[in-house]
Amino acid sequence: MQDIPFCGVSTDASNHGAVKIFPILIQYFDYENGGLQIKLLEVESKPNETAHTIAAYVSETLSNYGLLSKCVAFAGDNCNTMFGGLKKGGGKNVFANLKNIIKPSLIGVGCPAHVLNNCIQHGTDTLEIDIESIVLKVYNYFSIYTVRVESLKQFCEFVDIEYEQLLYHSKTRWLSLFPAIERLITMFPALKSFFLSQDKSPAVLKKFFSDPFSEIYLLHLHSLMCVFHSHIQSIEREKNSVLEILNILSDMQNILQERKIQNYVPLKVKGLLQDRQDEGLEVGCKHFLTAVKSLYSGCLEYLDMWIEPFKEFSCFKWMELENVSWTEVESSIKYMMDKGFDIDDSKCFNQFCNLKTFIATYKNEGRKSAPFHEKWSQYFKSSKNVGCHSELLKMAQFFFAVPAHNANVERLFSLIQMQWSKERNCLAVESVKGLAIVKYNFRHFTCVAFHSYLLKHPDI
Repeated sequence: MQDIPFCGVSTDASNHGAVKIFPILIQYFDYENGGLQIKLLEVESKPNETAHTIAAYVSETLSNYGLLSKCVAFAGDNCNTMFGGLKKGGGKNVFANLKNIIKPSLIGVGCPAHVLNNCIQHGTDTLEIDIESIVLKVYNYFSIYTVRVESLKQFCEFVDIEYEQLLYHSKTRWLSLFPAIERLITMFPALKSFFLSQDKSPAVLKKFFSDPFSEIYLLHLHSLMCVFHSHIQSIEREKNSVLEILNILSDMQNILQERKIQNYVPLKVKGLLQDRQDEGLEVGCKHFLTAVKSLYSGCLEYLDMWIEPFKEFSCFKWMELENVSWTEVESSIKYMMDKGFDIDDSKCFNQFCNLKTFIATYKNEGRKSAPFHEKWSQYFKSSKNVGCHSELLKMAQFFFAVPAHNANVERLFSLIQMQWSKERNCLAVESVKGLAIVKYNFRHFTCVAFHSYLLKHPDI
């Protein structure tokens, strides 16, 4: 990190029993070693997760490693403790405290995966049917009752479908709702027969499976959730840049707008609606189509608000290295200068001319599309010397130091839980930290490569 001028930092809290642990990840750009880098810096336990405690911990850790002055961005989830709401206002949150300690121009980035997760929840809140509650209620009804499961299997045989275990949905797990709804649809005929045949079924489930429009709502939500699911998966990629995140969110926004304009429903849903009309349920069909509009409007209303903070980075659009104009580069220079970082625009213009030559060559050679940070690494490696790219390098190092999401911290929690299992419950936090740092920071090494690395560093 000695020659790296900028880095970003991200953190979050997770409970392991009574212990509250806080990992700190840093992000920076190092073109000589593969481009965008994300490393685990520290893992500690803290007595609470107040804004003051977290901000003090983050700033002290960065200071201990000589990174405090290099930090340009902070990422966390979207809770009030981290940012104080959508507008990142107030003084009693982690981001506000860090701005006071590090620099007023510090950039704050909320988690976009969290945004899309909340977006679909906000949309489904407009519906009369609470799909999330139904998914959980059905799962809980069978989860620990072998007799009920065996009875359900008999109903599966009766309706000629193969039994599949129902899936749990956690409100804090971004990708769990879609497969849970998909499984519910697969098992729907058997579940409907089961609950309508029981004398003492939960009233809410009996009402749901008695409703002739329940399957229609499920199928329509499945269609919408499929889009959200794929976009969240794209967002969660480890080495995304904030520009790639903005593109994904904008794409989701465009899809929702088009669905709303067309009042889109899948063909299978249209077929079932026609069946209901033939049964004389025309009022219910109209009500469903009105609910579809409300669903799209609810999703769009939420997404339109939360996409705004990411538009701050639209001035870096040229860094996709598709079509580059000096006007766009100039807007990025102004952005950085407003943040207090000097860029020599005269030098930068000369380097911009070299960059255009590289882009033209890159396209002519028909190279496969690569993540933005890899394209920039290739450019800097192909450059004759530092004088040919010094200002552009500063800009790339600044841009790629901004964390795009908080999913890497969540991914790290999963890694820690795998190490800190019930069988290894006596591990000290310091031991967990050591395991996590090696497992995370060297995860791209093979066993042979790591062995060779250790032999070259006897001090380790």
